[in-house]
Amino acid sequence: MAYCIENFQNSVSGVMVRVYWRCNTHVHDATLITRIERWLGTTLGGMWNVRAGSYRSNQSSPPENGLEFTG
Repeated sequence: MAYCIENFQNSVSGVMVRVYWRCNTHVHDATLITRIERWLGTTLGGMWNVRAGSYRSNQSSPPENGLEFTG
């Protein structure tokens, strides 16, 4: 199973989280990024933004301490 990983940062606190999902489940596009940002806001609170250049696809395992996006 392949995983995609992207970093998101809280725009107020500066906290960064790694979010991963199954690559065969979601297409990486602006719609997905927006959905993840909203999901993080609902789950963790605050406003979240994607970290430019952080996208990794076809990873063999999820990151340690990552949050799985299934939405």
